[in-house]
Amino acid sequence: MSGLGSELREFLATATKVASSVADSSDSMSASRGALESTGLLELAGDVADEPDGLAWLAHTVREVAQTSPSLAFVLAGRYAADHVGRDVGPGGSTFGLAFAGSTTVVSSALEPQRVVVWDSVTGSVSSAPWNLVVPDASAKRSGLAQAELVSITIDSGTVVEGCDATELVSRWDLFTGAALIGTARRAVLESQSYVLGRHQFGVPVASFAGLRALLAEMDLRVREAEALLLRALDGDSSSPVSAVAGRAAVAVCIDAVQAHGGYGYIEEYPIAGLLRDAVSIQSRAGGRRFHLARVAQLGLGSQATVLP
Repeated sequence: MSGLGSELREFLATATKVASSVADSSDSMSASRGALESTGLLELAGDVADEPDGLAWLAHTVREVAQTSPSLAFVLAGRYAADHVGRDVGPGGSTFGLAFAGSTTVVSSALEPQRVVVWDSVTGSVSSAPWNLVVPDASAKRSGLAQAELVSITIDSGTVVEGCDATELVSRWDLFTGAALIGTARRAVLESQSYVLGRHQFGVPVASFAGLRALLAEMDLRVREAEALLLRALDGDSSSPVSAVAGRAAVAVCIDAVQAHGGYGYIEEYPIAGLLRDAVSIQSRAGGRRFHLARVAQLGLGSQATVLP
């Protein structure tokens, strides 16, 4: 993205290298904790908390990391959102999740979080508890975000954080998960462009095929639109549309990337199928399409309760 300062660009380049080592490792993410700590990725939210461009640093870091490791990007998104509350209720190193009626709360257990922070969509309250008081359940089978080590949890209702700005917390979650989805989608576009440029059919570069060129152009446009929304949100606009648009864009772009790769898009030797699984998982864990559409509707129409007879 243009317009980023040289210091941020340098930090993002370092973050990308660390994310690559995490993505390429067969070990758990905790095995890379030393590298993550030494580069400042884990404590970034606290380090930039008082900086005027702190939110931009966090969002762009998540976006950039997602192009290499969507799992790490999701972990950082939760950590950065939760640390907004965690600094007030205890030591950092928190993980974050949403609680909806009738469904379990799912959070990342990677990097051994010290605390868990949960926003309740029914009451609008925020709860926080030490991780050692939470009983995680990893029995559910999940196909995406494998390195994020997702688990289901139940948190005691008596752990509500008083005086917490829940609106700001959820806005940050929208922003960071949206950034993770955008980075994942951009990776799918780059992988598809690289694949198409290197393939020939009947002696002709497939990148010259009009239909395929149009497909990749549409993919690129979807991501650019989401990137523009992210930049607007960082300039003070609402963050609600970011995850709503980025979620739909990321899933659609990854599906188109499978098509652009032909049959190779389905096999594990190529990253596209994995990117699709990660995009679907991030979209779901971020709240899902209906949740974000409802939040966007509220921007223009007010709360649903105020317009009901």
